[in-house]
Amino acid sequence: MRWLIDCTEIAIPELPGLPPLPLPPAPGRSGPPLPAVAEASVPLVELDGRIATFPVYSWLGFDTAPRRALARLDVAERLLRAQRRLPADFDLIVIDAWRPLPFQSELLDHYRRTGEADPAGFVADPDDVHQVPPHVTGGAVDLTLGWRGAPLGLGTDFDAFVPAAATAAFETDGGDHRVRNLRRLLGRVLAEEGFVPDPLEWWHWSYGDQWWAARTGAPAALFGAVTHPDG
Repeated sequence: MRWLIDCTEIAIPELPGLPPLPLPPAPGRSGPPLPAVAEASVPLVELDGRIATFPVYSWLGFDTAPRRALARLDVAERLLRAQRRLPADFDLIVIDAWRPLPFQSELLDHYRRTGEADPAGFVADPDDVHQVPPHVTGGAVDLTLGWRGAPLGLGTDFDAFVPAAATAAFETDGGDHRVRNLRRLLGRVLAEEGFVPDPLEWWHWSYGDQWWAARTGAPAALFGAVTHPDG
């Protein structure tokens, strides 16, 4: 792995049996439109100092990547509560949160240009009229579990656009039980605080954006685009 530490290479105590996380189907373009936005006017707040961060994109030197990890206040508070639900020696580590629109474009262009992976379905297109990119709302976060401070790769690295990155990929027979149980642990504490997963990316969870509204049956999303970190 390039960024995260393979969770199967660390001696982590076995977790008690955790039930599988029920995954709602991902809304598709062939289905009904995503819910509209009823902006709740919740400010962005800095996550650094509240929760551990691992700012991969800043380290890669993207010109438009934010230099601070920011999320909506509701999201930050829910992350802190989720972290308190974890067993001893575990914590949450945020890799990415709010993105300005220029960075969303730069990131998509990067993956298209380098050919490292096909970003279709993984990196939201800022020109897509069907949705506000989740990270641009401040409601989506990319994160993982930390074990004694080490950021864990749960079956894949971050931004590995491969089938094994799907949130439920290790629920099938033959999937590594260590990865499965750690993904279940991450999912359980986040779901209990109202977050919903991206079925294609185990590290991507959101609250308040259009995908969250579609998956939970909310009449409208709480968060639209945030164009500037100061609101």
